[in-house]
Amino acid sequence: MSSYLSKSGKPAGVVEDGASRPDSRRSRTGSRLWFLWMVGMWVAFYVLLRSDRLEEVATWIRDLPLVVELGAWLLFFPWVLATAVWTSDWSEWLRVVLVVIFTAGWTIVSIPRRKTTRTAAPSGP
Repeated sequence: MSSYLSKSGKPAGVVEDGASRPDSRRSRTGSRLWFLWMVGMWVAFYVLLRSDRLEEVATWIRDLPLVVELGAWLLFFPWVLATAVWTSDWSEWLRVVLVVIFTAGWTIVSIPRRKTTRTAAPSGP
């Protein structure tokens, strides 16, 4: 039980004066930057789509050496996947649905959320 409580008897990780810790501020900043990156990349994707340049991007990615192409897939997975789907021969309605699902899904998952602090459950009889 003592490992869950601080010296003051409060649950570990709970700040008594309500001040935020520097590490939580840093994680919120990181979350916001990740969200801005995600949204910015989706905006770039749709700009390329509207300007009919997405095919050029797909060809450029496919023409990379295999190791570099795999790296691009790893680093930019949602956008490369959406590019591959959009430039495929699938029916247009299916491509639109999949790209919208990718966009909404990865954006929703990337929305910064407040961290909840868990309190230690009382133990013992």
